[in-house]
Amino acid sequence: MRMERQIEILSFLRNTHVVQIKELSDRLGVSRNTIRRDLKRLEEEGFVTVTHGGAVGVRNAPMGMPLGDREDQYAEEKLRIGKKAAEFVRDGDAIILDAGTTTDRIVQALKDRKDLTVITNGLNIALDLLGIPGITAILVGGVINETTRCMAGFHAEEFLRPFHVSTAFISAGGVTTEGVMNTNAFEVRIKRSMIQAADKVVLVVTREKIGKTSLVPFAGLEEIDAIITDSKAPAEEVERLRRKGVEVILC
Repeated sequence: MRMERQIEILSFLRNTHVVQIKELSDRLGVSRNTIRRDLKRLEEEGFVTVTHGGAVGVRNAPMGMPLGDREDQYAEEKLRIGKKAAEFVRDGDAIILDAGTTTDRIVQALKDRKDLTVITNGLNIALDLLGIPGITAILVGGVINETTRCMAGFHAEEFLRPFHVSTAFISAGGVTTEGVMNTNAFEVRIKRSMIQAADKVVLVVTREKIGKTSLVPFAGLEEIDAIITDSKAPAEEVERLRRKGVEVILC
C-alpha cells in the first residue's frame, strides 16, 4: 500500500506540481502523518521538495536512463535474449512488449511469425513494428516519458484494461529474491497493468540487472513465470532466484 500511495502522489504531482498534505490525506483516505512520511521518503529519493503543509514536485526528478544511452549497451546479449524470448511466441498469439531496448530486440525475431497482435507502450518498438507482414501493432495511448520514450500514466493503464494476451514481456531496472524493480516510479503502474493482462509474464533483462535493487518495486517473483538473461549473469544470484522457484533461462 505504501508503494501504491507514493505512486499516486507522484501521478498527482505530475499534473499539479504542488500538493497539500490535507488534500492528499482526503484523496487517499489515510492520516496526515502517513502522508508526511510518504512525502519525506519521496524527498529522500529526489522526487519532491517538502514544504510547510505540502510538497512541490522536482521537475528534474529521476525518469530513467535516456533510451539512446541504453541502445548500444550489451547489444549482442540483447539480441540473444530477444531471440530466446521469441520462442515463447506462436503464430496467432497476442502479446505485450514493454518499453525498453531489450524488449525491442524481440521484434527482430518475430518477423517470420504469422497473425500476431503486438501491444506496446514503447515508441521505439512501435516504429520497428511498422511494415512487418503478419503483425498488427497496437500502440498504448498515454503520457510520453520523453526520457525513455515510454507511454504511461492513467490513460495508458485504462487503455490496457480490456486486453488479454498470452504473454507479456517486461523490462526492469533490477531483480532480486525480494522482487522486481524499476528505475523510475512513473512507469510502475503501466507495468502492473501489463502483468495483469497476461497469462504468462516473462522478464527480459541483461546480466547487470540480476541481483540489483532499483528505485521502485512493481512485482513479486511469484508473478514472474520466467526470466531470460544472458549467460554472464552472476551465478550465485541466478541460483538464488531459482531456489525461489523462478525459471531462469540463460542465453
